[in-house]
Amino acid sequence: MWSIFPRNQFNQENLKQRYKQAQQLLIWRDFGWSLRDLQVLLRHKLDLSDDHLGSPTFKILWQNALTSKPAKELLTILLNMAALPDDLSGDLADNQFLVGRFSADLAPDDAFWSQLAELVHLAFPAGSLSQPDELAKKVHQLRYVISSQQAQYVRQHFRKADMTDGQALARFLKGKRQERRWRKNFDFTLTESARLHNKVSFEEGEIIYPDGQMSVNIKILLGFHTEFILDSQGNFLNEVDAEKVSQKGIINGASFNYASRNDSRHRQLDINPVKVHDPQFRKLACKGYRSPNNGKVRLLKKPVDYEHSYFNKRGLYAVDNRSPKKLIDKETRSFKRQIKNIIKPHV
Repeated sequence: MWSIFPRNQFNQENLKQRYKQAQQLLIWRDFGWSLRDLQVLLRHKLDLSDDHLGSPTFKILWQNALTSKPAKELLTILLNMAALPDDLSGDLADNQFLVGRFSADLAPDDAFWSQLAELVHLAFPAGSLSQPDELAKKVHQLRYVISSQQAQYVRQHFRKADMTDGQALARFLKGKRQERRWRKNFDFTLTESARLHNKVSFEEGEIIYPDGQMSVNIKILLGFHTEFILDSQGNFLNEVDAEKVSQKGIINGASFNYASRNDSRHRQLDINPVKVHDPQFRKLACKGYRSPNNGKVRLLKKPVDYEHSYFNKRGLYAVDNRSPKKLIDKETRSFKRQIKNIIKPHV
């Protein structure tokens, strides 16, 4: 460790400072960073005690390692820093601790997130993220912590007293470019399907909503990777929420996407691993809850399947002769108006 320090004039004050720095660097080394990595930190005047993911100190190491370390090695270091357990517990205190491992200033549209997604893309080709592997399991479960951190960022930076999460998100999105047909480049979209985030259960033909509360949940994507789910009451839904644990959050919550678009890689990286690697507490909570199917026509293999269709206004998932798709579209239009009508924040 001492060999990486520059040669300074020897005196008691320098010795004290160097000893303090060495203690801090040992923490970084325990995460998996090499002495060569840590030597890079000593060239910059940074706060070595700030070991949060996304901190300025972390970003120096991260940028240097992106081109010098194998993808799985860097992911292992990141997971060590995130203090991710073998299986998420879903307990509020644990959720708060895990979200607290990220910098409070790491924004949902920071470049770090797309870099992380690309790293996972490289580390897990084809369907390998769904294989029974401890690293793959932790990488999958990290998605839930990330979404909680991103929701918490919006709450801390944009939510004022008496505001809902939805109102805070509208303030965050105000001024950003929404997807339009004529736009090649945009910041966020409200058009991706929220079908999988509207799971319900049935008892004698009656809809049973998580938490016993009727809810229509909409999806907001930022650069496709970042995902927010809002319920009808304007609450963020997250599997490992750092503010409040709810059944509907665990069942229908947001999860960061490693894929960059809704294609086969999205299925390989973000959908298929759920069955294999989801935490036990979520598997138990989701038991008996199902999302509507994607059947658009009555000509299905089993006619009864249309009763469960996302598009059926008279199906089991319908409310007041409106299909789940129509209900979600209406809720989405309401949120669009909320963004449009809000005064641009000065933060």
